[in-house]
Amino acid sequence: MLNQDEIQKIIDATDIVKLVSNYIKLEKNGKNYKGLCPFHSEDTPSFVVSPEKNLAHCFGCGGGGSPVKFLEQIENISFMEALEKLANFNGIPFEAKTNTKIDNNTKYYKIMQIAVNFYKKVFESTEEGLNAKEYLHQRGLDDDTINDFNIGLSPKPGDTLYQVLKESKILELDMSDVGLVDKGKNNYYDLFSNRIMFPIYNEDGNPIGFSARIFNNNDKNTAKYINSRETLIYKKANVIFNLQNAKGNILKNKRVILHEGQMDVIASYRSGLKEAICTMGTALSINQAKLLQKYTNHAIICYDGDKAGINASLKAINVFKSLGFIIHLVLLPNGMDPDEYVLKYGTLAYKEYFLSNLLDTNQYRFKVYTENKNLNDSNIVNQVKNNCFSLIAEIKSHTEEEDYLNRLSKLLNASIDAIKNDYYSYKTNIYLDTNQYYDNNTYEPTYPTYPEIKPVTDCSDYEARLFQYARSSRTVAMRIENEISEFIEGLSTIGQYIWIKLIDYYNLNEIYIDEDFIKMLSEEQVNYYVLILEKIKKTIAPFDDKDLEDCVEKIRTNKFDTINHELVGKIISTDDVTKQSRYIDDIFKNKRNQAELIKKRRK
Repeated sequence: MLNQDEIQKIIDATDIVKLVSNYIKLEKNGKNYKGLCPFHSEDTPSFVVSPEKNLAHCFGCGGGGSPVKFLEQIENISFMEALEKLANFNGIPFEAKTNTKIDNNTKYYKIMQIAVNFYKKVFESTEEGLNAKEYLHQRGLDDDTINDFNIGLSPKPGDTLYQVLKESKILELDMSDVGLVDKGKNNYYDLFSNRIMFPIYNEDGNPIGFSARIFNNNDKNTAKYINSRETLIYKKANVIFNLQNAKGNILKNKRVILHEGQMDVIASYRSGLKEAICTMGTALSINQAKLLQKYTNHAIICYDGDKAGINASLKAINVFKSLGFIIHLVLLPNGMDPDEYVLKYGTLAYKEYFLSNLLDTNQYRFKVYTENKNLNDSNIVNQVKNNCFSLIAEIKSHTEEEDYLNRLSKLLNASIDAIKNDYYSYKTNIYLDTNQYYDNNTYEPTYPTYPEIKPVTDCSDYEARLFQYARSSRTVAMRIENEISEFIEGLSTIGQYIWIKLIDYYNLNEIYIDEDFIKMLSEEQVNYYVLILEKIKKTIAPFDDKDLEDCVEKIRTNKFDTINHELVGKIISTDDVTKQSRYIDDIFKNKRNQAELIKKRRK
């Protein structure tokens, strides 16, 4: 453990102006420096940094303090983690044990930093670099923005970067491991050439990869973007572009803005929305959402307004929902993306539109289901109705459900009674056709007569029926998950694995499709699941809430029975009277718990 003198040595060695400048822009103000506070929103700078006192302080909200205190607040980390970061910042060995993982990738970060510096030099000092800069200026980026994002340029095809790395005593294997060079038949060559280079950093601000964009190629077959291949330090599913710069603003504004691409992030950044980030050409992953959850529980999704962007938004909604985020969305007009909107209307208009058009998830879905549709075509009208009905059926508020039915009535110029009748039919037929059920029962459909559902008697019956209900909708599956998560051992062993994968599936998908889900299963699991599906086909019935409760209770009971069976086996297998007595007590305790659970559920 570090003593107070060692801690003070790290603090005293810190250039606080240099440290704070990594997070906000500072301007000289007499002996001190001033800037906009990173801990609250303000228009007039009240955040003062004093090199003489080695302190940073906001006179508006009181945030800041010593270098360690500042890092604790801006990074949302512990004292020891902040101290370790400061030690690394000052090049001082840090031997105290913390809960942070030891990073063994330092040599790779150094290689990537050499590449960042090299690409910047090419951008700033070559004729091709001037052309690239002119292109970015035409796209609305000024020199400050270019510098803020450390944008560079890779030279024409060749081995220039390879030679620079070699002169820096970097091993060819290490160059290749980080995805900068590759080996041909007789020589090594640079993997990136003649592209604008956007460095990609990890959460701690270490360079780990690049996104490379064309700027002077008219060949339509050439990919607009090429990202670094996956390496030891660059895993696309875990990487968030611009998080290292945005996290302070995310904490300050208590929200994160998720875009599709880097130019969209830069468009928001230029517009003053500096909490913007994006994923690297992939759908939002659970790991990325969990990383963002460290800084906020409020996500604003602003993807492209085209079909692909809308579909990606719906998937991102499900990922954020699974972690309990507050979610809003912005849908730009005419299928535009943020970069296009800023280019056409300017940064002020974009920011005003963005902040004035935040939609909740229901508003967003209703809008994308109904906007720009040819309502003179009966096929499209039916599609619009079915999409809206699928949304309305998931709404738990009776008032909100009524509101959306009225909206749909006005949109389609149909009476509210006609819309409600179609809605009743939808809720009935969608379950009969696809086993889909939604949890809201404001308008009870009239089901045809079915054979009476027999009480749960055997494991395969209740397990099959449970999966039948879960397949009906994400809402029902999550309801069941809340009921059985602590009692999953009540399913068969293979059924447990399938259930876990089904919940994983719903975390990424809104609607259940057998073909898609089965792709997630092993061969053994597929064979068992097919048996479940066959059993379901033979016993199709309307949703029965009482039967679902019986299935859940059977699972809970079965877990207790399994535990008791194991305890009986332990009693038989030991001659130790003390152990036998303890096992018998455990059985009675288990039975009491079971009785309490049943009593509670029947109240």
